[in-house]
Amino acid sequence: MHDVIVMGAGPAGSMTALRLAEMGHGVLVLDWREILGDKLCTGIIGNECADYFPPDESHIYHEARSATIVSPKGRRLRVEKASPQALIVDRVAYVGSVADRAREAGAEFILGARVTAVQVSTDGVTVRTEASGGSRSHRGKMAVVAGGFNSPLVRMAGLGSDEPQDFMIGSQAEVEALDLCETEVYLGNEVSPKSFAWLVPVSEGRALVGLVSRERLNGHAESFLESLRRQSKIGKLIKGPRSWGIPVKPLSRTYGDRVLVTGDAAGLVKPTTGGGIYYSFISGDAAAQTADEAIKADDFSSRRLRGYEKRWKSVFGNELQIGYHARAFYESLSDDQIERMFGEFLDKDALGDVINSDDFSFDWHGKAILKVLRHSSLLQVVKSLGPAAAPFLARVFRSGG
Repeated sequence: MHDVIVMGAGPAGSMTALRLAEMGHGVLVLDWREILGDKLCTGIIGNECADYFPPDESHIYHEARSATIVSPKGRRLRVEKASPQALIVDRVAYVGSVADRAREAGAEFILGARVTAVQVSTDGVTVRTEASGGSRSHRGKMAVVAGGFNSPLVRMAGLGSDEPQDFMIGSQAEVEALDLCETEVYLGNEVSPKSFAWLVPVSEGRALVGLVSRERLNGHAESFLESLRRQSKIGKLIKGPRSWGIPVKPLSRTYGDRVLVTGDAAGLVKPTTGGGIYYSFISGDAAAQTADEAIKADDFSSRRLRGYEKRWKSVFGNELQIGYHARAFYESLSDDQIERMFGEFLDKDALGDVINSDDFSFDWHGKAILKVLRHSSLLQVVKSLGPAAAPFLARVFRSGG
């Protein structure tokens, strides 16, 4: 019997396996994919994430210290820091390296095996898989679900509910972009309803073009690509576009008897940008620590495992709340209101005050959001946006204390 069966070998699952294997526990990792880390993602990680699990130099496309934000009416605002704030990495190689480290530490990986059933009993967890070689059963003292957004494994393990999970839809394509030097972010409902779009350089004249929204996407990805072509910003399409779901709110409960849920499967994603690699690492680490305690105590009850949820909430629970309400506030704005706020950024350099503060961090958005909304040159504009925005704004401030 394995100590822990991890279902899903993305950043959360692989980090859980790595930490548990380093502690000397017997870990089995199951994933239906053959290539790990192959998920639609820009591959942008902040400095703290890079410090937490440093990428190999060969996995880094380039450093990012600046970006240009484009308003609904096409006005451009360039922000820049003196030092790099993030890295753009090869996501497949980076996530795969976590799995490689886990294998080296002693974790067992079975790839190309799809989980078809999870049975939790008083004496352990049984996981059934189907693969080209047939069906198999695996036994563990407990299980960790790390199967990504809207994973059926959550319900198989007895968690989740019948209520639909709050989510966004993202769409991304890979294109030629020979002269692109920095990331560009585009605002406005015409580009991406109630959200934003991006153009991110990677390497060798390639770039990622994408958008994300909680609203229905109806040709927006194709229109955005065509707009960039007309501006001669991009060339031919290399791959995509492809779409995927991104949670914007955590599950109401991320633990149960003999089961924990991590990463995207638990809804542990930045609601502002949809980024999830760093939170996946942190939640995977928290899952491993909690599992280690349960194994040593031989107690896998939900009462024992609830410490996992306390762990991740103590690190970024408040960030999730601020980010969620900030997104709802932004979604309440019209393009004209966004343009008005954008004008204040341009005229008063309010954004520069926030970006240049010592505590600004790419990985933690809460403080930056509160500073922007409370900035002296913006506060009156924010307060004048009308009753539709007021409830969301109040929730942002309450979340921030």
